Amino acid sequence: MTRDFSGSAHEPHACTDNQPNRDVHHQFSAKVLFPDPHAPRSSHPDDMALTLADKITLSRVALAPAVVAAYLLLPIDHQLCFWVAGALGGVAEFTDYVDGRVARARGEVSDFGKLADPFCDVFYRIAVFLALILPAGGVGLAISADAIPTTWHWQPVFAVASPSGAASSSGAPLLVVGMVPVLPVALMVLRETVAGALRAMTAARGLVLAARSSGKLKAWLQGFTIITVLGLPAVTGALAPWQVSYAWWATWVCAGVSLASIAEYIWVNRDVLGRLGPERK
Repeated sequence: MTRDFSGSAHEPHACTDNQPNRDVHHQFSAKVLFPDPHAPRSSHPDDMALTLADKITLSRVALAPAVVAAYLLLPIDHQLCFWVAGALGGVAEFTDYVDGRVARARGEVSDFGKLADPFCDVFYRIAVFLALILPAGGVGLAISADAIPTTWHWQPVFAVASPSGAASSSGAPLLVVGMVPVLPVALMVLRETVAGALRAMTAARGLVLAARSSGKLKAWLQGFTIITVLGLPAVTGALAPWQVSYAWWATWVCAGVSLASIAEYIWVNRDVLGRLGPERK
């Protein structure tokens, strides 16, 4: 029989009423867009791909270098480096707010998401804090050496080299400063290193550490500090010493809350951590 590309060769098997097909299509689309959160999850490899919530979470890993590059490489003219870095930082913080809600609404809460979320949070925020140690736009705030406030302990300063001579009108050396001090950032890095090591060691033993609300407070303060430190020079139209002073105090508050949260974390989970010693036969 000659093949008829009009489809008549398949007419004996064709559906005479395509309404059921449309109903099945609509039901399938509804299940894909709005899956039943109470439905059992399949273990098929194709069903273990990244969920929408996972992709939102992992976007912070991509946004971190984008924020850092915008802050360091874009010009400080018209506060462009602050505008772009602040906007990208706002997007990153929004993903942290929405990813858990998307996972719960779609019934896609997973062990991967529970592990990836804190990792992506730490990766993004610590990367930005480390960048804020350096001058914005490669220029930063220029200030005379004799005008640096005495409260700016551990504030990074960099000498300025220019053809006209790096000196202020008073003859004091002209320096540029980063936005945040070094020591509190180092303390926050140390805190996250300890927390990550404890989670890894307990997971290897099949143990679980109880999360604390102080950890959420720490994350919220760090996110708020990043957005305000980047946003204030943008919305005011100029980088001023008072903004660096604000960043100094805000970063130290973040460091203090970070240390308090890890102390509480260890104390509350002391019984679980006590089981990490050598196993007795």
